[in-house]
Amino acid sequence: MPLLTTIFGRVRPWVERVQKLAEALDAPEADPDPDATRPQREERESLLERIRGELGPLQEMGLEIKGADGLVDFHARRGESPVYLCWRYGEDTVTHWHDLQAGFSGRRPIDSPDDFEPTYLS
Repeated sequence: MPLLTTIFGRVRPWVERVQKLAEALDAPEADPDPDATRPQREERESLLERIRGELGPLQEMGLEIKGADGLVDFHARRGESPVYLCWRYGEDTVTHWHDLQAGFSGRRPIDSPDDFEPTYLS
């Protein structure tokens, strides 16, 4: 979790900035002249590349990034059923899980860690 906390601590401000740039570029009053918006578009693309560079290695490790602002799922098994262990930026440990189809809204607390076997390391 310290690695995830560090990476998302670095990435989250970039994600916020990208969102603000996208809102400004998509606003009805935005200048339609591509030359006028080039600096904002270039900054957005540069930040997106930095975000991909930070999060890519996590995905290569088998983690599923569900939100660039810090939402990660880990493949696991609960009994015979495949599930996700779920972590959100700011949490010290993985304390929740959900079915593969449930998503974040279906998160449930982990009552007994022994009920789960991680499969993202396999």
